[in-house]
Amino acid sequence: MQPAARACPSVRCFARAAIASAIAMAGCGLAQAVRAEVSCPDHLQVVQQVQAPAGWAVSHSGSAPRLAGVTLFDGPPSNRVSLQSDRRKQSGRELILSWQLRESPRSHYLQCSYERTTAVLSAPLPPGVHECEVVFDLTTSYPGGAMPVKRMVCR
Repeated sequence: MQPAARACPSVRCFARAAIASAIAMAGCGLAQAVRAEVSCPDHLQVVQQVQAPAGWAVSHSGSAPRLAGVTLFDGPPSNRVSLQSDRRKQSGRELILSWQLRESPRSHYLQCSYERTTAVLSAPLPPGVHECEVVFDLTTSYPGGAMPVKRMVCR
């Protein structure tokens, strides 16, 4: 019976270690789940209503407007408190803008604008998002001068 008694504590220790590991792994998973990534949709479906003057015909382009601008706000965009980028780096064919989001009593908001439309999308950034980066393509531009967004993410 003595050997069985020795095996029991090591089994208990193993069980405790396994439970502790599971809790730690769950905690890491929760931490990753809280760390959100947000980005603007690349395209926007827009339904336009046009009243053409007499004698004119209306037609629509078949392509959806593409992402052409990103603005960050301290509070809702309607407050008009846009944030300037903290870093600007131009290299060859790209312009990279970065923001480090500091603590604020208001939520930070992301606003996405698109070429060939006045429609914009806005959403509050989830808690835990502390930085955003936008990469623009300098090799081309949209009518009106906007640069295409190659990629962007807030995390």
